[in-house]
Amino acid sequence: MTDKDQVNKLFKQFKNKNVTVELRDNNQCEGKVIAVDNYLNLVLENENGIETIKGGNVIFVSLKE
Repeated sequence: MTDKDQVNKLFKQFKNKNVTVELRDNNQCEGKVIAVDNYLNLVLENENGIETIKGGNVIFVSLKE
C-alpha cells in the first residue's frame, strides 16, 4: 500500500460519523461521512440523499454529538 492509498488518520476519524461541514460560501452541510480522502473531499449521506463536497470548499469539519 502506497502513501497515496492511506488516508490521513485525522481525516479517517470522521468516517461513519455525523458531522457539520462549514463551507467557504458561508453555508453548512450536515450528514454522515461515507468517504473522505487526503484532499478532504467528502461524501455525505443526509436527508437529501448523497452529497459530495470538494475539499477546497471546506473551511472546517466538526463532529456532531
